[in-house]
Amino acid sequence: MSFHTVARLGGISMAAEHLGVAKSGVSRHVSQLETHLGVRLLERGARSVRLTPIGARLDQRIRSILAEVDLLDDIAREESVGLSGQITIATTPEFGGEVAAVLVPDIRDRYPNLRLVMRPAYAFEDMQDPGTDLAIRVGTFKDDRLIARRLGAFRCWLVVAPSFANKYPITNPDDLADVPCLTFRGDRPVATWTFFAGDEEVAVDVTGPIAVRSFVTLRELALDGQGYAFLPEFMLGDALADGRLVRCLPEHVSRPYPVFLTFRPGARRIARIDAVIGLVEDRVPALLSE
Repeated sequence: MSFHTVARLGGISMAAEHLGVAKSGVSRHVSQLETHLGVRLLERGARSVRLTPIGARLDQRIRSILAEVDLLDDIAREESVGLSGQITIATTPEFGGEVAAVLVPDIRDRYPNLRLVMRPAYAFEDMQDPGTDLAIRVGTFKDDRLIARRLGAFRCWLVVAPSFANKYPITNPDDLADVPCLTFRGDRPVATWTFFAGDEEVAVDVTGPIAVRSFVTLRELALDGQGYAFLPEFMLGDALADGRLVRCLPEHVSRPYPVFLTFRPGARRIARIDAVIGLVEDRVPALLSE
């Protein structure tokens, strides 16, 4: 426990304070573990410590074991009190909103004592946190440590405000190189948009007035008439239906982006997680077109 606490808090002094023991005791416990294993777990500096590669692997395994212990506690608790507690789902910010909109009413109706936490993130490190129960990931999925269920796929569509389309009309993807475009980037306002129309593939280098790593913000900018946007179809329904946005070049779309539900082996032994997995598998595919 001393080693794991040092790894989690980042220092021997903080670990000692957290555990309520002397610094020398924590240091001795870690040294004894290193001697027992025959490897160096920590690189000790003047004011801080950092994990060696083998130390990081050991700490990850310890986290997994502790998560399994928590799982056993959860199983026992749910057997006695029924479905209650918290479910934490990590997902991209935009799709997370869509998922919450379909899950929350069902959860409130069927399992009123369950609480749902949505953790927005674009990175794929979410399931390394034992506090995360499920993750919905977009794109290629490869992780032998997790179970993955493919929920479906979506594509991106090219959209624009009607007034902007009138001012900067286009007739083919190549025209986008000469008009303002809104790009999903966190560094500079340029991108390469790749379109598929049947067997045809077209890549166009675009640029524009702004880049932002948020599809919600890009949609708002498109609604405000600031440029063309290439956005996930699942977040365009209302804006297209009421005419605030129009779809351009509808035969040209992005490649399909697969969506996976992921969770740890054994997670379905916890009744509340199994219940939410069932709801996700039942409701979320309807949000996706493929």
